[in-house]
Amino acid sequence: MTRFTVSELMEVCRQYYPAGRTLDDHEHAASPEWHRFHARWHEAMADRSRWLTLRGALEEAFPGISVGDATAYTHDGGYRCCVYSIEPQDKADGVSWEVVGCVSLLAPLYFVYGTQHRYRAGRRESPAVALFLESLPEALTSSASKVTRAIESVFGYQPLPVQWVSVPIPGLCLDHFEPGRATLFRALFTLEPALLP
Repeated sequence: MTRFTVSELMEVCRQYYPAGRTLDDHEHAASPEWHRFHARWHEAMADRSRWLTLRGALEEAFPGISVGDATAYTHDGGYRCCVYSIEPQDKADGVSWEVVGCVSLLAPLYFVYGTQHRYRAGRRESPAVALFLESLPEALTSSASKVTRAIESVFGYQPLPVQWVSVPIPGLCLDHFEPGRATLFRALFTLEPALLP
């Protein structure tokens, strides 16, 4: 499998997101990069077999635990699934822990991270109160390992190195992010990692 450098991944992202535009620039959606991005999503939607295979593998790996699809279809750089690995005993008041597996549509890469949500009065609040991109709490490492194995088994992709998660992509414009605020993680996987269904 090809090993990417940071520079090569930035170039991959520049093929799918416009550079040098601001969020209020109405030409953003008409750019050739944005058209390539949406064409990539249309290809992915036409054949979701591997994604559905992964979802099935995760449901088998986590019997009795809820596995959900957290993908923002045609909005994010790839698919996301979440495993609600630790839920509060009393959902009226407590916290839940989730492991999220991301698979990019733009490059053969994946990433696994964690979140923590608060429950108040029986309702799960969103967005997450804690986001674990660069290191996972010990409580999530076993679940994260299972998610990692499943992604690698189904897709054969390599992980985005943790030290590259926050690397900015100069000049790139993502929805909700002014140029210069986009990172490799957000461009390749998801714009809003703290939002889960």
